[in-house]
Amino acid sequence: MISKTKAWFIRQTPMLADLPERELELLEQVSESIDLRRRALVWEPGDTTNTMYLLRAGIVKLSKTNDEGRELTLGFYTRDALVGELGVVNESPHDTTCEAYEDTQLLAVPKDDFVRVMMRHPPLAMRMIRLVGDRRQRLENRVESLLFKSAHSRLAALFLDLGDTFGVRDSRGRIVNLKLTHKEIASLIGATRETVSFAILDLRKDGLVLTEGKRVILVDEERLKALRDA
Repeated sequence: MISKTKAWFIRQTPMLADLPERELELLEQVSESIDLRRRALVWEPGDTTNTMYLLRAGIVKLSKTNDEGRELTLGFYTRDALVGELGVVNESPHDTTCEAYEDTQLLAVPKDDFVRVMMRHPPLAMRMIRLVGDRRQRLENRVESLLFKSAHSRLAALFLDLGDTFGVRDSRGRIVNLKLTHKEIASLIGATRETVSFAILDLRKDGLVLTEGKRVILVDEERLKALRDA
């Protein structure tokens, strides 16, 4: 029988929850649990794309750095997310950096074995196609936002997006349970740190958000959506 801890995690991962027992056993046998300290690399540019990673705990950050050394943060992923998915459709080495944003535990699965399971279980293959498509659409939306939206609009879009992934509700609204500096937020929306600081201040004055240390609380999501779509 498969390991209880890995079996439980695989069953709890929405993408894998309906796999037949045989496929679960294969994933358990070939996978490896990896514990990473904060800021440790999962991969860096030039590394081979021969491994898929399932997040068991923690947060990873995906980013890309241009020739001038400027970093653009592509996204943050947390529990149950799958990263390294482009390796399924692309043999080229990674051109991004993936690092543990906080202490993180991953389940590493060899790409060839993951593809084997996909081929034997078409619903998983369809979910992978949707995952790749959804993430590409998000990146295209961000590019459009960078080109045509104001910093305030881009910031509203970011907070709403992070709220969907990291949001925890309380009496004040939805807390984005991810601690980001203004510099990191600037990297996410393609702005300067100073611009982000002023934009957050404006959103606070207008009653759209509250701040609590490095965390943001979404107070009026309807107005944030209107600002995002303006």
